[in-house]
Amino acid sequence: MTKIRNFMDQDLSNKVVLLRTDFNVPTQNNKIVDFTRINESIPTIKALIEKKATILIVTHRGRPNGKIDTKLSMAPIAIEVEKILKKPIEFIDKIGQRVKNNPKKIFMLENIRFHEEEEKNELNFAKELSKMADIYINDAFSVSHRAHSSLCGIPKFLPSYFGLCMSKEIESLQNSLSTPKKPLLAIIGGSKILTKIDILKNLNKKVDTMIIGGAMANTFLLAKGISIGASLFESQCIDIAQDIINDAKEKNVNLIIPVDGKVAKSLSMNAVAKNKNIEDIETDDMILDLGAESIKIILGELKKAETVIWNGPLGAIEYKPFDQATITVAKELARNCKQKNIKVVAGGGDTIYGINLSKCVKDFTHVSTAGGAFLEWLEGKTLPGVSAILDK
Repeated sequence: MTKIRNFMDQDLSNKVVLLRTDFNVPTQNNKIVDFTRINESIPTIKALIEKKATILIVTHRGRPNGKIDTKLSMAPIAIEVEKILKKPIEFIDKIGQRVKNNPKKIFMLENIRFHEEEEKNELNFAKELSKMADIYINDAFSVSHRAHSSLCGIPKFLPSYFGLCMSKEIESLQNSLSTPKKPLLAIIGGSKILTKIDILKNLNKKVDTMIIGGAMANTFLLAKGISIGASLFESQCIDIAQDIINDAKEKNVNLIIPVDGKVAKSLSMNAVAKNKNIEDIETDDMILDLGAESIKIILGELKKAETVIWNGPLGAIEYKPFDQATITVAKELARNCKQKNIKVVAGGGDTIYGINLSKCVKDFTHVSTAGGAFLEWLEGKTLPGVSAILDK
């Protein structure tokens, strides 16, 4: 069980807090089009303001590969954060600029990835950053799977804590995977087994039921000798799928794969779709979503679950009507959260997109925007940005 190092009981008055956030948000013409990651760290910033701390925000945009790229400057992001906080932010573009004993109270440093030392995790670079502050807080769970200086190096030199967003992520993931209320059910979808081998293997050790959906289910069907017509599959993963099926059986995991599918002759918006049993799939059929009976089986399993982990959509959700299984399952999970108080943790970009289609994202226990960090946690890996603080 990870012990959360919380800054809330610390006296931060007149101290400089170096706050690592993930403000790597999508923009168009230097205007932010999705504020999600910024909004996640606003409660931490407001709490630090309440505690009368001086705040130095360190963050990044894109992958400038250690070189200055004005298109990836944090300057326009600082302006937008100013508007949210309704407080001025002093933008600084050099490490070592005076922050301590400065009458200004909130600062944002230029894109930390403009320095090649950041991604090389150079200790001297982290030491120079640490000289600008008295306390370090990591509120960037979404990049904490990266061994970078601003995530792993600075805690070697400063008292270090997790931010409120970071704490929520860790607690939610711990409660769902490390210390879950049983039965524990996992829904794993998406198109590729290859990117989720370690997740599937790790979950086989922990869950009571695992549901396989999305195009990756086609490879599982092939592993069982079932014809999938013209459906997408991974030839190099058939043996891997068979190993996961065998491992689930050995560990007494209830592994559920589709018994029917919503099929079409081509993948396109509003394609003519039919529900077919798996054994009735024709050579030119493409399985593009779960069928009615498969959805019914999943809904029955969800009624038994106390904790659910979800990563990956169940169909080709970008194309109607192949978003229906994902939407139906999302609505059922939201309903169970509200009515039965079960714990549901979901993560991954396509998963969130699917949940948003259901218009019930606020009813989930926790929806992680962490991407790679969320996936590595599911794989059972230690995240460098987390362990750097826990190891102090």
